[in-house]
Amino acid sequence: QGPVGAELPLPAIQPLRAIVIADAVRPNAAQTLEYFKKEGVAIKVISGDNPKTVSAIAAAAGLEGAERYLDLSQLKTQEELEAAAEQYTVFGRVSPHQKKQLVQALQKAGHRVAMTGDGVNDILALREADCSIAIGEGSDAARQVSQLVLLDSDFASLPDVLAEGRRVVNNITRVASIFFVKTIYSAILSVICILANTPFPFVPIQITLIDLAIEGYPTLFMSFEPDGRKVTSRFLPSVMRRALPNALTIVADVLLVWALAPVLGIPEAQGEAIMYLLVGLMGVAAVFKSCWPFNKLRVFLFTTMTLGFYAAVFLFRDLLHVSLPSMSQLPFLLTLAAGSLVLERLLALLVNAVMKRKKAGAQ
Repeated sequence: QGPVGAELPLPAIQPLRAIVIADAVRPNAAQTLEYFKKEGVAIKVISGDNPKTVSAIAAAAGLEGAERYLDLSQLKTQEELEAAAEQYTVFGRVSPHQKKQLVQALQKAGHRVAMTGDGVNDILALREADCSIAIGEGSDAARQVSQLVLLDSDFASLPDVLAEGRRVVNNITRVASIFFVKTIYSAILSVICILANTPFPFVPIQITLIDLAIEGYPTLFMSFEPDGRKVTSRFLPSVMRRALPNALTIVADVLLVWALAPVLGIPEAQGEAIMYLLVGLMGVAAVFKSCWPFNKLRVFLFTTMTLGFYAAVFLFRDLLHVSLPSMSQLPFLLTLAAGSLVLERLLALLVNAVMKRKKAGAQ
């Protein structure tokens, strides 16, 4: 012992071992990140940890731009955060409220934002994101507010999720126009019939055949086709662009038959049959547009649908209350059919031009 109050010399300390604690990067992480890069998806890493640590982990996982990191605790204003959201890839020292602000900043810049998280500190951002994804091993609160939960807690499942989402959106967008044709012309004709105080030209059983043969049969099978194309258009404008020309052509056909049939001496029953056959023709044309470009499945569906519809009209004409046109009325029907196809193409060009001009004006 030394004198009272004297400091004793410390013994020399020699380190014997160094223990490094690190989470192992999953072997498929780089492959998953590369997939999203090819698909045009920008990856942002948001964490409450030290930005240097997060950057090193992101670089080890193969994230492009991992060296562009930022300590978000240094930012003071919303304007600085919005500028940083586009400029940086890795964000550290991020508070729960700032995670939400980052999502909002990216949305404000015109991006669709998918947010993944596992803890209660991610809840605000998950609720704000366009698509919220939680992992199965995360907190109950995060799973409750998320739209999608990865039960295997593996982000490598996300490419399959993206492909499935694109398949659904692309297929539904393509086939929905077939249903919209009937919706549009039925609404317009209903208004015209009310104003003219005249019966609707078609009976329910006739519409049922169109629903079954032209709308239901081909669209059911086409909706399950694989389609991983990137979604580049909005649903409603895309559907209306396809459906409007056919629907307006049907309205024009009905009005023409109403006007010309009495002049040409065509009985009312045959006139309504001509209208119905023209409606079927425009429905077939709508399916043709949805099937383009054709593959083996679509060729089969389109061929059997077309033959099936007209065969059903011929075979079950009494059940459908259809009085088939006579041979003398056939030239009138064929002329209207040819004119309908030409009118549909002209209306399609007009609708496309109007929508392109509207889109350019919005930009």
